[in-house]
Order: sequence, then structure tokens, then C-alpha cells
Amino acid sequence: MKPSPYLPPKKTASEKFVRESKRIGRQIASKVLPTWGIAERIIYDMRRDKAVRVTEGTKPPLDEIVILLIYQPKGLLDSTIWQLEWMAAQGISAVVVSNTPLLDADRVRLQGMTQFVVERPNIGYDFGGYREGVLQVLERGLRPKALYVMNDSMWFPLSEDSDAIERSRAAPEDVWGLFVDLDWRHRLTGNIKGAHVQSYFFRFSEAVVNDPRFEAYWRKMSLISAKRLVVKLRELKLANYFAELGYSVGGLHSWREVADYLLNLQDEDKMAQILKHQCGVRAGDAAKIEPLLERGDLTALQIRDHLREDIDKTNIFLFSTALHPIVMTDLGFPFLKKQSVSIMVAKRRKLVELGMHNAYPEPIRREVAARDAV
Repeated sequence: MKPSPYLPPKKTASEKFVRESKRIGRQIASKVLPTWGIAERIIYDMRRDKAVRVTEGTKPPLDEIVILLIYQPKGLLDSTIWQLEWMAAQGISAVVVSNTPLLDADRVRLQGMTQFVVERPNIGYDFGGYREGVLQVLERGLRPKALYVMNDSMWFPLSEDSDAIERSRAAPEDVWGLFVDLDWRHRLTGNIKGAHVQSYFFRFSEAVVNDPRFEAYWRKMSLISAKRLVVKLRELKLANYFAELGYSVGGLHSWREVADYLLNLQDEDKMAQILKHQCGVRAGDAAKIEPLLERGDLTALQIRDHLREDIDKTNIFLFSTALHPIVMTDLGFPFLKKQSVSIMVAKRRKLVELGMHNAYPEPIRREVAARDAV
């Protein structure tokens, strides 16, 4: 197969040395930063009244509230406005938290769409912003029946008639998200204690919101401004933290659903597209798939059958939300991630190439088309 622009070239000796140095640096940071994060939180809270700007909006609180965290220093995206309008149509009132100062015109625009708008320094990344939004809601004495916490790292929803919120309301779990994944270390064992709700969307039940331990979780949270460590200490552990308190955890989609889809797909053409796409975006997968493709005597479904154990254990197709867009479309994923990593760029470009984005609402369709334009 011809070289793929999405696969990184083999690293030189010096690049490997730099990579290893960074790895060691991250290991050291993982020991130091959690403690420093406590000091950061104390300092942040001492300066909170002056560092955080709150602008009252015109919309009243409703039974359900969404905290939408944004980081849009160049100005509000049209898709964000569309998303807020869509959430309002679902009967959900909005609180917007911006991890960067807003343009005056954007602040005024958001006032007319929200309960209130929060602008804060980008300390603690997403979870720092989530923390501020949650505390602002709780400090006002608001205890909604459902509290949604999400960020703008994804486009959501991908259709005007999405039933994602309806399904959230029908779901019995206390901590619920759009996608439940497994920490990669637990993939081989299938240990559900390694499960985590991917952090771009949470829905907390009324029971959780009313539990004093919910406020304590956010109030005592250290503020760490290191993305890898935030993922390790926050995203990968949040669901399990509340599960250990006795609360149930669930989601709309999961890694297991994706694996089962691949194992049971009976469409030869779709499987061929999925296999070829994966060879171009992940070297480890290509090492297992390409030799079977090159044999020439196997159909795509037969190749899949040769790889059943690897698929079942997600030794391949590991990054569920980054697979060929056929997978997300067939499974009805209501979101598309904006990450700039090559595997997500490849997915979005394939989506645009196939015209699959044309079904999206106009603001999202336009932004997806422009996101990775060469």
C-alpha cells in the first residue's frame, strides 16, 4: 500500500532520545504536579472574586441545566450558538464558562441565551472550567434534576432531531455520558473498573447533584494545568469515584458496542473501507491488517474473521471514536470530536470526501468542511 500522510515517519535516534526524555519528565511531573495543584487551587480560590468575571444572563434557571465550557479566543463559533439554541429547545437552561476573555459582542450575545456567563483564566484546563461552572451553579442554591457538563471539543449534536437528550433522560444511571471507554490498561482484561466516561459530556442525576460529596469533589479538586495528568487524574477516575460512592455509571455508546459492530458487520464493502482506512492511520493496526490484505485470496470479511481476537480485545481499532466515519454513522454517534491529532484529521477528511457531513446542521457542516482543509 502507498505511504499514508497520517502515519508518522520512523523516529530518528535523536527523536527517540527526546521522546524518552519527555516521558521521564512526565513521570516526574506526575509525582510533583498533583501536590502543586492543591496550592494552585488555594491560590485560585483566594483570587477568584477578582480573576473570575460573571455576567448575568436573561434566561431563568430550569429543571435541567447545562454548563458549556468553551475556549474560543478568536470569537464565538456559529456551531456554539446553534448548540445553545438547540439545548434551549430541549428545555435546558445554559451556563457558559469561557476559559479565555470574551469579545464584548460575544458576551452580550451570550447574555441573551444563558442564565449567566463566566470568564476565567485557563487554569486547570477543562476540569478547572467545569469546576468553576459547577460551583457557580451550586453556590446559587440551584439543584437541577439533571446537570449536563460539556465542552466545545466536539460538535454536538449532529442533527436537529437528535434524541441524545431524550435518551439521557430515560437512562437510569446517575453519571452518564455520550461514550464510555476503558482505560487502555484494562482493555485486555475487560475490567469494568477501568471504565471511564469520556470527559466532553457528563450528565449528573439529581441524586448526585444533591449529595454534599458532589460539591466536595469539585471544591477540593486540585487545579493541574498539564493535559496528560488531567486525563489521568480526572477523566479516567471521575466515573469510578462516584461508582465507589454507590452511584451507577452508563452512557449512550461504548467501546464494547464498537467492537461488537466490527465483529458482526456483514457488509463486504464497508468492511473493506474500514480496514483500508485503519491501515492508513495507525501503524500497529496496519502491521496486522496489511499482510492479510496483500495475500489477495481473502475477502474483507474473512480478514476480519482472522482478526477476531484482536478486535474483541481492541488490540486493533483501539480508538473507537476515531474510526472510519462509516462506523460512527451506522452506530448513530451524535458527536464528532475536533481534535487535531492525525487520526481524527483522517476521519474528518474521509467524512468530507464521502459527503457524509452534508447531513449535519449548516453551522456544523461548514465548520467540519473547513476544519482540515488543505
